Amino acid sequence: MNSAGSLVHPLRGADRERRAEAERWLLRAAECAYEAACEWAEQGVTLLTTGVVWDVVRAPYRLLDPAFDCRTGSDALRRRLTRAGVSGAVFCDSYRPALYFLVPPDTDRKWPNTLAAAGVQCFGGSRPYVHHVGVPSLGRALPPGPYWLLSPDNGGIRHVDPEHLYRSLCAYHDAQLADGTKPGAS
Repeated sequence: MNSAGSLVHPLRGADRERRAEAERWLLRAAECAYEAACEWAEQGVTLLTTGVVWDVVRAPYRLLDPAFDCRTGSDALRRRLTRAGVSGAVFCDSYRPALYFLVPPDTDRKWPNTLAAAGVQCFGGSRPYVHHVGVPSLGRALPPGPYWLLSPDNGGIRHVDPEHLYRSLCAYHDAQLADGTKPGAS
């Protein structure tokens, strides 16, 4: 591990190029790409601006399962996302504990507010509000701090499909209501 808590494995060939391309993609949301890259190297996380390259949908772990909390492991979270058919870039922060889904820009303009009471929010670039999100470096695959569950350098889709995500989160929400659980509640 390096000082920022990232696992250190040397990337080669196509993996290295995918990583560099994904970093460039993410850094398009930085006010200063150089400073953001330095923060990633030193701290493992940097603040990036939503609404430029992506918006972010934040959802609490507990919306996926009432038993999920800050101690829930990355494997359990990935299994739940796979079961829901979610693909695209997703990182999490076990301190909060919340998942951050990178969705296309302007999603915040269309995102329904029906899951707000369960702790789901969409942050984008709609004026007058500009949001900044602490985004982990691509080498962060484990806690502590924010880390990637589904990295944008995996060779697949970068943006999570917001309509599919909304339907999936609603299904988890409705299942918890049916069980008598307050969705997303601690």
